[in-house]
Amino acid sequence: MTNTRADLRELRAELVGRVHKFGPVLADGVAEGERERRLPDAVVRAIDDSRLSRLWTASAYGGLETDVRTLSEVTKALSHYCPSTSWVVNNINGSNLLAAKFPRETRDEVFGDNPGAKLASVFAAAGTAVRTEGGYLLSGTWPYATGILHDDWAILVAREVNLDGDAVGGLSVLVPVADLTIEDTWHTVGMRATGSHTVVIREAFVPEHRVISGEVQRGRENATDVTLPPLFRTAAIAAMAVVCASVVIGVGQAARAFVIDRAPGRGIAPTRFKSQPESPTFVSALGRTALTIDAAELHANRAADVIDEAAATATALTESELRRIRGDVGQAANLVTVALDGLMWAHGAAAFAESNPLQQYWRDANTAARHAMLNPHVGHELYGGAFFGLDPVVPSL
Repeated sequence: MTNTRADLRELRAELVGRVHKFGPVLADGVAEGERERRLPDAVVRAIDDSRLSRLWTASAYGGLETDVRTLSEVTKALSHYCPSTSWVVNNINGSNLLAAKFPRETRDEVFGDNPGAKLASVFAAAGTAVRTEGGYLLSGTWPYATGILHDDWAILVAREVNLDGDAVGGLSVLVPVADLTIEDTWHTVGMRATGSHTVVIREAFVPEHRVISGEVQRGRENATDVTLPPLFRTAAIAAMAVVCASVVIGVGQAARAFVIDRAPGRGIAPTRFKSQPESPTFVSALGRTALTIDAAELHANRAADVIDEAAATATALTESELRRIRGDVGQAANLVTVALDGLMWAHGAAAFAESNPLQQYWRDANTAARHAMLNPHVGHELYGGAFFGLDPVVPSL
């Protein structure tokens, strides 16, 4: 059954409350996640038990079938406890939404006996597929497969090549994680627990029903199909960009809350101020950074609401709207990184102690904000170019 808008608002609040109930489990796993470069088993169980990996899964398969704003709010809440968990949950849901473009037979195979199926996806066309009887032979190496250590399936992008090795098109291919080799390559300073390792496959057979063209995967033909639930009319790539930005915003909000909480008990060396709020300079700096984070959230909320409104009314987003959305998310991520620098200054040198959560917020947000979808320079160029009718600088919006 499709959720009404009132249903979604109520469910959204309940889901955010659910995050805060099991949030301590996520927070308790942060140190282990940093050390092992993967989510702890207890965290994965919490994700499964809370059904937060089903927000963008069809209700017909036991999913919650929510919307962009709901996942955005959930990821912001998750980031307060563990930014890596937030990133993995957003990626699973985004990948599950992409799976909706595959044929019914494929969706039944993935979700029919496993409503909590978790998917990964890698957009880089880092593999090749050669047509053979009944399907394709897939080979390739795909980096940055977020959450792959905990997922059941992966959507990989490949170039279809003929027997002479010439590229003849792009494909989106769905494969079981059991068919992949996972290479331990995720050695980063931030978002360490996402386990975004490299996956490799060599001449594996993929049946035809698990392969669709890149045009179908990226296409927005479903936008006006009134026979579909609103979620599956959603502009998927734009939606995924919004929730990626929401993870970063949640980190900024968590850092801000930490600085505010600790401020009364911290002085400002070498001044006479024994408590940070006594300092007009500190209070002004905090107000400025707080407003910067608020501005980031307003950008993301605008983008999410535009996408959801279009999906709810079966209206196709214009290219100008899609370009502005990419500008919104890039601007939002960039604003948070600027604000985090301000919060580090405001809190003081203690922010860089390994025991201080601020340094991890700083590392995680700055790492996530560099995701290609959140590049502010690309977003600015896309949005600015829309005013002059210039061709978009990225192929998929």
